[in-house]
Amino acid sequence: MTATDTASPTRFPAYLFTHGAWFLAFGVQLVLFPYLLRVVLKQDEVHFGIAQMCLQLPTTLFILIGGFVADRIPPRRIVAISCALSVVTFAALGGMVISGRLTYGLIIFYALSVGTIGAFAIPARDSLLSLVAPTPDGASIHRAVNFASLAQFGAQILGMAYATAAPFLGVGPMLLSLSLLMVLAALAAVSLRPRPANRPPRGDGHLLQRMAADIGGGVKAAFSSPIIAPVVLCALFVGICFMGSFFVLLPLIVQSYFPPNDPDPTHIATALAQFSLCFWVGSMISALALTRFGHIRRKGLVYMASLCCGGTVLVLCSIDMPFLMLCVLNFVWGLGGGVAMTLGRGIVQQHAPAESRGRILSVFTLGLMGGGPLGALAYGFLAKAVGPHAAILVPGLLMLTLVTTVFFLSPLRHLSEDAP
Repeated sequence: MTATDTASPTRFPAYLFTHGAWFLAFGVQLVLFPYLLRVVLKQDEVHFGIAQMCLQLPTTLFILIGGFVADRIPPRRIVAISCALSVVTFAALGGMVISGRLTYGLIIFYALSVGTIGAFAIPARDSLLSLVAPTPDGASIHRAVNFASLAQFGAQILGMAYATAAPFLGVGPMLLSLSLLMVLAALAAVSLRPRPANRPPRGDGHLLQRMAADIGGGVKAAFSSPIIAPVVLCALFVGICFMGSFFVLLPLIVQSYFPPNDPDPTHIATALAQFSLCFWVGSMISALALTRFGHIRRKGLVYMASLCCGGTVLVLCSIDMPFLMLCVLNFVWGLGGGVAMTLGRGIVQQHAPAESRGRILSVFTLGLMGGGPLGALAYGFLAKAVGPHAAILVPGLLMLTLVTTVFFLSPLRHLSEDAP
């Protein structure tokens, strides 16, 4: 990115700060949420899976409505409001932890609140990206997606590194500090100066009729595209296979390295943070490589290869191994994950029409997030029945089967673009 780009009147760096702040908080939550459930509240595998499902379920239910809203209300306003609401959720959770009043019911309420905020924030943030990219051409948007991915991965790494300090700072004060960060994110969002968006016509009929028609149009547009449709299908299985494993099975596997009555259970939070860091460091390295080497001609093939990498890692995680080796595998998965997350969203950004980009991106996110609650719930029961090591074979083999099917039955493998 040149000096001219960074001085762009859209204030793209402020967008990157808001984007990064959101994911830094997500990185901390990624560690502390399972710690609060398993160590502080001592919930079993089933209740753990239900709680993780509740964290993702509102996004599944409301993401298409969020896409509808993002195409009609300035997305900058939605992002700012979402950050402001996050201030309240982190402050409330931190206060409950400090006061010792945290219960399973309260953490479920927190999970549902955070998931609902995300359902409106995600499509708005994705729509805003193309409006604050330094220039509106396709190459600049791809470059902006790469920088946003770097901000995401880098911020999550900082968040998880910050979470390793839980034994020293305390979980409650750490959560309160996130509320201060989200205040700054809201102010940065307000400062953005996006280009005018192409708003779809208002349409006739009642609001609910227009909403149903527009959402249906977004779904139809996504699945009528021979390029976007298989990416959305892959995103659905990423949610089922990868997100369910990442949020339920892998934390259970990490916890299995510690005795049930560990005299200092905060060491589990540190181990969860170290393990998660390996994934996101790998993701950031691959995103940096994508930014450094620029254009990828065979995006479809590279995207599918990265998904196969993740499926293979999950199968290998079923083997008993030293914790260090498990972390190495998670790092390898992260290398593929950074490619998959960047290319998948970039393909949809590029091929979606401008007037329905928010809705189509919400369909993509629905596929990604919609499978997560199903996987989290199913793997919680499966882990209780057969143990997390045996259970993780299921999502690994399922993903490898899906990618093989998409490779042979869709045109995604033929997607080839010359360098701009």
